[in-house]
Amino acid sequence: MKKISRTLPILALLGMLFIPAHADNMKGMAGMETDKHTPMSSHKGQGSVNSIDTATNTVNLTHGPIKSLGWMGMTMSFKVKNKTSLDRIKVGMKVDFDVTKEPDGTFVITTITPVK
Repeated sequence: MKKISRTLPILALLGMLFIPAHADNMKGMAGMETDKHTPMSSHKGQGSVNSIDTATNTVNLTHGPIKSLGWMGMTMSFKVKNKTSLDRIKVGMKVDFDVTKEPDGTFVITTITPVK
């Protein structure tokens, strides 16, 4: 019994060392993705414009849930990638938008258009 109790912690430590290395090798395999919110993935949302700041290229939206990101509806500000997109929207408008995760981890609106 003493041999098992001394061996068990060693086996547990070896297991902890092996699993992360093995998981890295599986990243490209179908169904084994570890981060579905990778940079440049586009996610669709819909919301209402609360404010627009053309000096900083930001828009404040109250948006509904964005299922692909696991976000509930909330109010937040986003940078807008293309400043000319802000010319087509006004405060109070309902809008459709696409948001992507940048390499630095921030989310940026790539397209924003009035709901028809």
